Amino acid sequence: MFKNHLKIAFRSLWRNRAFSAINMFGLILGFTVFIFIAEYVAYEWNANRFHQNFNQLSRLSFLYKTGESNYYLPPGLGPTLKSNVPGIKQVVRIGENVGSGVLSINTGASKNVFREERVSFVDGQFLKVFTFPVLQGNGLLNEPQTMALSKTTAIKYFGNVNAVGKVIQVNNQFGNTDYTVTSVYQDMPQNSDIQADVLLSYKTLESAALRNGNDWADPTGLGSEYSYLYILTNENANLSQISAQATNLWHKLKPDSKNDHVGLQPFQNLHIAPGFSYQFQTYGSLLLLIAFLSVAMLIIVIAWVNYINLSTAQALNRAREVGVRKVLGASRGQLTLQYLTETFVLTTISLGVAMLMVLMLQAAYNSFLEKQLSLAVLNAGWFWLGGATLIISGTLLAGGYVSWVLSSFNPLKTIRSKAFLKVGGLSLRRGLVVFQFVTSIIFIIATIVLYEQLQYMQNQDLGMKVEQRLAVTGPSIINSSQRDNSIAFENEVRQLPFVKQLSASNNIPGQGYNFSTAGITKSNANPGDDKKSYAMLIVDDQFFKTYDINIKYGTGFTLPMLAHGWTKTKKVVLNEAAVRQLGYNDNNAIIGQKIKWNNDFEIVGVVKDYHHLGLHEQIKPMIFLPAVADGFFTLKMETANMSTKMEQIRSLYQKNFPGEPFSYSFLDEVYDKQYKTEYQLGKIFIAAAFTAVLIACMGLLGLAMFAARRRIKEIGIRKILGANVFSLVNLISADFLKLVVVALVVASPIAWYIMHRWLEGFAYRITMQWWMFASAGLMALFIAFATVSIQAIKAAVSNPVKSLRSE
Repeated sequence: MFKNHLKIAFRSLWRNRAFSAINMFGLILGFTVFIFIAEYVAYEWNANRFHQNFNQLSRLSFLYKTGESNYYLPPGLGPTLKSNVPGIKQVVRIGENVGSGVLSINTGASKNVFREERVSFVDGQFLKVFTFPVLQGNGLLNEPQTMALSKTTAIKYFGNVNAVGKVIQVNNQFGNTDYTVTSVYQDMPQNSDIQADVLLSYKTLESAALRNGNDWADPTGLGSEYSYLYILTNENANLSQISAQATNLWHKLKPDSKNDHVGLQPFQNLHIAPGFSYQFQTYGSLLLLIAFLSVAMLIIVIAWVNYINLSTAQALNRAREVGVRKVLGASRGQLTLQYLTETFVLTTISLGVAMLMVLMLQAAYNSFLEKQLSLAVLNAGWFWLGGATLIISGTLLAGGYVSWVLSSFNPLKTIRSKAFLKVGGLSLRRGLVVFQFVTSIIFIIATIVLYEQLQYMQNQDLGMKVEQRLAVTGPSIINSSQRDNSIAFENEVRQLPFVKQLSASNNIPGQGYNFSTAGITKSNANPGDDKKSYAMLIVDDQFFKTYDINIKYGTGFTLPMLAHGWTKTKKVVLNEAAVRQLGYNDNNAIIGQKIKWNNDFEIVGVVKDYHHLGLHEQIKPMIFLPAVADGFFTLKMETANMSTKMEQIRSLYQKNFPGEPFSYSFLDEVYDKQYKTEYQLGKIFIAAAFTAVLIACMGLLGLAMFAARRRIKEIGIRKILGANVFSLVNLISADFLKLVVVALVVASPIAWYIMHRWLEGFAYRITMQWWMFASAGLMALFIAFATVSIQAIKAAVSNPVKSLRSE
């Protein structure tokens, strides 16, 4: 019986191949988009879940009475917690990227040098607590001057030779130190929120001699907050109780921190928050994940709606077939099974083709998202169960409704050639068309708003200039002549005719600050002022000129200030946000005033606020510190003939910093990288809008074909009576265009609410304008009109004599 149903299904699909092709095209697009988005959702959902201790891990944070939170904690708190709080099995500290610098190995006659950015200090049990499989060695970093390498890094340094026991010299802010490799671990997965290519033992920093004067990094200290703390708890441990005990312990260690609370964030919530009101910071975005899921569901629903619309529209053409079958004894159940089989065949073929499309486009999709996705990420029971449920449900709902409509015909009426059947519910089909275009218009509006926000961020006056600025990474190999070499390099580069300005700083706009700290107040501070945080940036005397940052009051730094450094000169420059947070009046009288930060520091200047980081967040209170900096050299320069100019700069760099890898970046590119998520989201919404509109238009084309076919005699009579092509096109198109207008009215408030919520994530944002909605509506009207007109014009120019012939 089923074999017979299959045969009839294939014959029917082939006989109505134009409608079958439209249906199949829509389903293929829908399934392709759905699978791609499902890959991304599965990838995000599975972040960190490969850790064996996943359910027993938590991240610590400070939660302040002000509502702010801080995930950088003093490293000395870690061992104290383990010793004094029951329920904690292990504490692991991570000084993320604190050890970044230049790594070198002696190969006999020469030295191979590599610049590594992802170098973190960790505790000895790191590779035991977190599941990054150890490929070589014992996985321990309990001794000072020991290190572990990722597999890729080990191969880069030593090829296929066992790296364990090898010695690597690490040159970073802590000096030049030899480390012995104890382990090689599997590369950390891309969807791990902990990332490092090189791990250094925290034990190393316990020696003052190996800190190179950076006593803030003392692992036993409670002053500097620069370390992530993760705890491994006993099974079924009470996190609230551990949090309360940790808070009490912190209050004993720091009596002036009575308003601070030590919070515990379960590791399972580290990437994706369990709800929108979640107080802890996450690495992924719940809102983005739900947005992706919504897009996937809407696209697939649009494809199913197409199927229902076109299949019920064809019902008139199949009415006689149904009547004959019923007269010959076919039951309603048999007819239902027949049409469900057709739906199943169409769905199966479409799904198979969609899988092939995914395989063909996977590389391009991965390149676009910069993630390693594949169908393998869907290898989870919950996905296949959910996906199968969705497809079976869609097949049953769409196919079931169509089969119910077709099998409900009265056999006597359907056999009569002149019987007019009102099938499928005209109002339902119109409602489904409206639904399709509501979804399409929402996507179009979302794309317009997102694009405008990106344009706003790109064109917003930042209060500084990043165009035509080149940032050269400074030296990492510390030696006695480094300061002199840095000054010599700056002087020589300034002599190049194409360099207009040069400054040195220890961080750059678009990338970050040197550090953040609290405990800074004005002379007569108010209670709680010492809890307010400030972003600190170490710069030279040319920083503000190079970036065209306006000095509002006072002056910038001078060469003598740089020579002595900020720890001795006790001079600072503030931005306007810092002036407001300190509580000073915003006028010239602030020059010469003092701020307290353990010692008194004199304010020598105030600069106007500028966007050091992107427009996602408010401008932070910033304090600038003077020093002979060499973290980055920023060159304001002409950009013509860059290859020749870069060679000159490279030559001077290698001359003054022998053995240092030369690396650079363009500041506008560095700054724009902050908006990478928005760029990707914009492209995804463009793709979603295109797909939704295309599927909807394919359905509209099918309905227009059906409408033109049903009214072919009416069109013939009108042509004979003198109707022109334009009036006939308007006759067929008008009803469909009215539906698009209704869709615009319905979609506009929904799109406004969704995009308003999205824009709230930006401290500086556009305001949605009426023209955005009007543009989306006009675009949808134009596309719909163009789609329907193709079929309408074809019907209007046909020979009326042929259409009026008796059947």
